[in-house]
Amino acid sequence: MKKLTLIVLLFTSTLSFSQIATDGYKYNHNNNFSSAKEWNKERSLFLAKSYLFKNVLGTTDKALKFNIIPVEAAKSGELTTLFYKCEELNKSGMILSFWGNYWNESGVVFKGYAFKNLEKAKTISFLNKIESVIDENLEYLREDYDNNNISFDFDDIQVLIWVNVGYKIRVFWNGFDSTLDWRAFEKIKKDFEKKF
Repeated sequence: MKKLTLIVLLFTSTLSFSQIATDGYKYNHNNNFSSAKEWNKERSLFLAKSYLFKNVLGTTDKALKFNIIPVEAAKSGELTTLFYKCEELNKSGMILSFWGNYWNESGVVFKGYAFKNLEKAKTISFLNKIESVIDENLEYLREDYDNNNISFDFDDIQVLIWVNVGYKIRVFWNGFDSTLDWRAFEKIKKDFEKKF
């Protein structure tokens, strides 16, 4: 009986730690998975570089010069903003690097990520809209901290804002949900104006 119990326990533990194929896993973020344990600016920068030259700037047989700078990461690490500039193509803007936890039917957890490109004019409009919506609704937001909220759409991005020891800006896009505090937003806006 002891041998049978031992065999069952060994077999069960082996199955518990086996790798599970993810071929059938349905994921709507272009199957961008990372094995990184943490989300941070360095990881976002590393992955955003290839996204930028492959999907935004394009590639040719000629060397193309561009720079990309990680600016601010949400405290949670779920959102990092990066500025880019390519003088040769006269392209510049901001990339939003979204991160989140996802799991398949077997309960295996993955780090998922995706990028949202906002060219220079869109970036300016996006940042200005957040600031103007807050300014226009400041009194309402302060009437009842944490309970009074405002929201709006910007293209395919949804934004939710409330006050709780400073402003909180929650950004929803393509299944991702990330929160910035007011200090991070101000740094992004100030650095973008300085850079461009």
